[in-house]
Amino acid sequence: MEDLLVWQWILLGLAVVVIGVAKSGFGGGVGIVAVPMFVIAAGDSQKAIGLMLPLLILADVFSVGHHWKKWDNHNMKLLSIGTLAGIAAGALCLAWFNSIETGESWMRFSIGWICVFYVIADQIRRRWAPNWSLKANWVSGSIAGLLVGITSTLAHAAGPVAAIYFLGQHLKKNLFIGTTVFFFFFVNSIKLIPYGILGLFDSTSLLQGLMLAPLVPVGTYLGAWLNKKMSETVFRNIILIIVFITGIRLVAKSWPL
Repeated sequence: MEDLLVWQWILLGLAVVVIGVAKSGFGGGVGIVAVPMFVIAAGDSQKAIGLMLPLLILADVFSVGHHWKKWDNHNMKLLSIGTLAGIAAGALCLAWFNSIETGESWMRFSIGWICVFYVIADQIRRRWAPNWSLKANWVSGSIAGLLVGITSTLAHAAGPVAAIYFLGQHLKKNLFIGTTVFFFFFVNSIKLIPYGILGLFDSTSLLQGLMLAPLVPVGTYLGAWLNKKMSETVFRNIILIIVFITGIRLVAKSWPL
């Protein structure tokens, strides 16, 4: 990643802007498209998700500040144990990918399928289960947390799982947004530990992240502007199509492993 070409910087910049747009609350989980964009631009899947994490946390800080103390502490407790276990499981998968010759192919294969299933799960939730009801307890919280921890650690792509869990409880809008924002700030902050242990950060990637960081608030302001000027449904559908296509592309490029 030391010598990025102009097109790689442009793609990374666009991906960071998308992260900012997603964290502004516009377009639902459109930030997922940043994952394959980072992978394609960086050329190394693990370095890509390592580069993304500090930028995601920076975006989370903006969001948490805006929704300060508007989260549900009970749900945070229910999700915590499963989430920590999921992050640990995801970290073990990353360590395994590091230990085998075909690790990069397995990583791209996993990210690609997570992207594809993200779109499928999102459409199922929106079209066939919008009013589905879920009782918040230790069982449902632990299962949801486990899935969030694994998919977030591997590909920063746990949006649909969290959405299904929180929306299923029919939380009020402010509480839903505040809890989601704080939950992912918690998840991403914890992920710093295994990412650091696995060596997904280095001085070069941190410097590159610092150079890209100013684009996070740009994306946030763009999201606020788009909220007034553009149909959120149209924007989301465009992004989901891109996510699905790039996910398929990553799977195809890494198959056979």
